[in-house]
Amino acid sequence: MVTVRLATEADIPRILDLYRELAITTSQAEQEHKLSPDSFRQVFADIAAYPGHELVVAEEDGEVIGTLVLLIVPNLSHDALPWALVENMVVDRQHRRRGMGKLLMDYAITRARDAGCYKITLSSNRKRPGAHRFYRSVGFEASAYGFRRYF
Repeated sequence: MVTVRLATEADIPRILDLYRELAITTSQAEQEHKLSPDSFRQVFADIAAYPGHELVVAEEDGEVIGTLVLLIVPNLSHDALPWALVENMVVDRQHRRRGMGKLLMDYAITRARDAGCYKITLSSNRKRPGAHRFYRSVGFEASAYGFRRYF
């Protein structure tokens, strides 16, 4: 059985492994900045303490097989309704096309609705057409240009 839950500090190594599957580009800042295990634990503590910031995992038989980040952002526009952002969504290659990503996205969508958000948004690298098909299948539409500036 698969469960979706908030990540714990013990999940950090597995989450970092999953992020290696997700990475398509590396910025100069990333190449120059290397963290120790203690630094990752501190960043995890910062995430856990930040209101509206959730690091979530999908777990099956004791193994973390997917993760995403959900941010609920307070907002003054749109009648002061918050908005939500999904980032770093990844499911282990061996577990894709089995509904794990949908479970994670259902969690994020439900949390955003329950928080009263007027929208939930995400971005996906243009080089990932399979991910785009998946996001469309769970109700997202390509409705804007995305711009990034890496440091």
